[in-house]
Amino acid sequence: MVLLSGLLPNPKLESSVLSISLNTCWMVYMIPLGLSGATSVRVSNELGVGRPQAARLAACTAVFLVATEGIVAAIILISVRKLWGYCYSTEEEVVGYVAEMLVLIAGSHFLDGIQSVLSGLSKFIIHKIPIAMFQESELCFLVC
Repeated sequence: MVLLSGLLPNPKLESSVLSISLNTCWMVYMIPLGLSGATSVRVSNELGVGRPQAARLAACTAVFLVATEGIVAAIILISVRKLWGYCYSTEEEVVGYVAEMLVLIAGSHFLDGIQSVLSGLSKFIIHKIPIAMFQESELCFLVC
């Protein structure tokens, strides 16, 4: 993406904003990513022990937690959007574009966090639940 930003009208500005935006995205994404891994392990342990209701509770709790974290992170990102660019650059133009991008990053972070947790659960559902369902002889879905 950085190479393609060289084709834009102001490549220095665009690549600066792009690198700041990507750095910010990956920094705030680490929380849902960790929660996704922890949820996968917790749900698999609960199903392995034979407690599908506890697994469902863990999945619903993780979705609630990541949605709450997404809202809090979005509020923080939007509230510091005019200051965040100064952590990386002193140019007013870069700071202005970063402030515009942080609104989009806040919205996408909320959706990415939920997708991350559900993705971790879907990997588990595809591979592990059919065996656990047939062993327990009851149909259990991890849908909240």
